[in-house]
Amino acid sequence: MCQAFTDCGHEVLLTGRASPQAIVLDPIGHYGLSGGFGVSLRHLGRLLDNVYTRKLLLPGLLLALCTHKCFKTFQPDLVYSRLTVAALVAVPPGVPIIYEMHSLGPLGRGGFERVLFKWLMRRKRVARIVVTTTSLAEVIRAQLPHIDVRVARLSAERPVEMDAAKLEQFREANLQGSEFKAHVGYTGYLDTIGLRGADVMCRAASLTPEAAFHIVGGDPHIVAHWKEYASQHNQHGNIFFYGHRNPSEMPLFLGCFDIVLAPLQFKTSERAPTGMGMSPLKLPQYMSYGKAIVASDLLSHREILEHGKTALLVEPADAVAWSAAIRQLLNNPEQRSRIGRNAREGYFSGFTPERRVNGILEGLKMHGKEIDA
Repeated sequence: MCQAFTDCGHEVLLTGRASPQAIVLDPIGHYGLSGGFGVSLRHLGRLLDNVYTRKLLLPGLLLALCTHKCFKTFQPDLVYSRLTVAALVAVPPGVPIIYEMHSLGPLGRGGFERVLFKWLMRRKRVARIVVTTTSLAEVIRAQLPHIDVRVARLSAERPVEMDAAKLEQFREANLQGSEFKAHVGYTGYLDTIGLRGADVMCRAASLTPEAAFHIVGGDPHIVAHWKEYASQHNQHGNIFFYGHRNPSEMPLFLGCFDIVLAPLQFKTSERAPTGMGMSPLKLPQYMSYGKAIVASDLLSHREILEHGKTALLVEPADAVAWSAAIRQLLNNPEQRSRIGRNAREGYFSGFTPERRVNGILEGLKMHGKEIDA
């Protein structure tokens, strides 16, 4: 979003918490962005950020103080963020805020934090709340009727044009399973609670031995968990794990896949009554590269995809249905190409970063004038 706002002509400063990983050395390059915006990251260290200090909310408070200093030096006209409650407190009263929510957050936790959040929503100058799904918007509007809630589907960076020789070189150096003619891929987070559908992909791979399944993403201990699971549920040797890879490599991985998967499962929580993880970040990127998608038949996916036109939607936990959908696309190149082409057209008509920025800022007035998105 920082890149999108910058590309639309706005001056942007990204402030936030620094990861202990190497990403902090070059966050713009790590995500394959062109830059043009400022970055101010803070790393607290284990002494100030550990299991004990988190219970006292100390890391959030310290980061809020750092953010407050940025407000004094940068003096923003607008704050756009998924701020913590502590960081919300630090925003000067007169600075307009666009607050993005991917779940109910503090509204779903209850107790003092919920009361404080609702008070801040009235006390601060909240211009609007941005959500990514219509279902979440309806829930938040019922709890915060005095605030403008705007639906802005998640976007993805415009696709990178790939040189055929570079793609082939990447394939030879990185892609496992070269003996397979068909390649099915997933890029994104993994977990061990079954939310991301890793178990479904492993079982579907067992039922589709003619295709290689590539799972890109996940921390080492989580990847080890699913490798063990795969070894117990699949004897075909057609599942390949890559762990966490640089986001700038994702276009190259996608270029190697015939079909991509979005196997999110439906699980609710107090903060996500319409379903956890219901901000499908990977779908716009899949669409931008014209990939044929097989996705879970979820309400949030149906807000983006159309079954039979831009994807095949299947019962989330039914591995047999997943295998059947994958086989259908592999056996019908014409349908696979058509779905991928439709998905790419859908991306450019509704999911580019510029379109998202325009939707977020549309009708917003600053200093008595409407912002030029």
